[in-house]
Amino acid sequence: MKFGALVFEGGPVSGPIEGWVARAREELCLDLACRLSRIDVFDGVFVVTDRAALAERALGVPGVEAVLGEGRGFHFGRRLNEAVAELGLDAFVYMSGGSGALMSQAELEAFARAVLVDPGAIVANNVYSADMFGCCQPRMLADGGVPPVDNQVPMWAATEKGMRAVGLEPTVGASFDIDTPTDLLVFACVARALRPDAARIVDMVMEAPVGRATPRLEAAAGRLAVDLSEVALFGRVSPVTVSHLNHVTRCRIRAYSEERGMRAFGRDLPGAARSLVARLAQRAGWEAFFADLAWCADAAFFDSRVFFSHMGADLSADQRFASDLFLWEDVGHRRVAEFTRAALECGIPVVLGGHCLVSGGIRALAAQAHQGDVV
Repeated sequence: MKFGALVFEGGPVSGPIEGWVARAREELCLDLACRLSRIDVFDGVFVVTDRAALAERALGVPGVEAVLGEGRGFHFGRRLNEAVAELGLDAFVYMSGGSGALMSQAELEAFARAVLVDPGAIVANNVYSADMFGCCQPRMLADGGVPPVDNQVPMWAATEKGMRAVGLEPTVGASFDIDTPTDLLVFACVARALRPDAARIVDMVMEAPVGRATPRLEAAAGRLAVDLSEVALFGRVSPVTVSHLNHVTRCRIRAYSEERGMRAFGRDLPGAARSLVARLAQRAGWEAFFADLAWCADAAFFDSRVFFSHMGADLSADQRFASDLFLWEDVGHRRVAEFTRAALECGIPVVLGGHCLVSGGIRALAAQAHQGDVV
């Protein structure tokens, strides 16, 4: 049986901030491929990309091969099946280039072995919205109906193909995936403690226009180490995250969880999400909302994509990323710019980002704070 590790990275880049994130993710992709190449159960490690320069660099990593393809009209499921067929794989592990950055070598090995010991299952870090998964029956996925995005594949395999979907242990590393500027800033913040070998990538992160976002992230992260801090979380917040924070910090957590599984269920489209918090905030006005937030919390972490979808904002990646970095002048969407500016001017440190911020991101920050008991 040929068992391969596939690391996907690529896609178009439409703006300067997105370009910075893409460059950082390429470094993380090569770092991940190198670490996977040390796992002896794999018969090969392959970087799958539409970027010729990245493919060439991947070939320079010992034990790593590259699969170069067209990026036009990218469909994840179709490309996955093409790569599996081209390489003749009987089993595979798939990881996105931004995943696994905080997983230990032991966790990566455990993931690979979990796929092998459960041949009838699809094993994923998050069954409802996966950044990594693997299976020993790739022919079960060789279907024209396989989803166009990676997040949806395990749930599709379970509901449409009858495969058992098995979740990995929800560790900090398995829950952390880098898709946004904020994810990169979180990585830079915790890398000294959790990935001291990644200093070069941290240096690259700090070259971007992060002057507004960095001090707010550091201040908010600092509150996680203060007893009885009131920490608010908004967006796709899972019970696992809240439980973890209760276990490792002495904070009081205010969790406003909405639209979990938003992307997997196709509700990440403009206007598709329904956020009660955003609806009430828009009625009051963003300035009033953030003033009230400062009244009841010491720090806040926002999965802003729920709000963006609720507002019907059809944003480019660069526009979303500008909001993450509090560059409200560059957002190019009036309502989102108003939200971003109000968050910037809030009386407490506010952090804006995507799903990972309120899952693996805040868990990584809490792990670094390494506090004790539950309040």
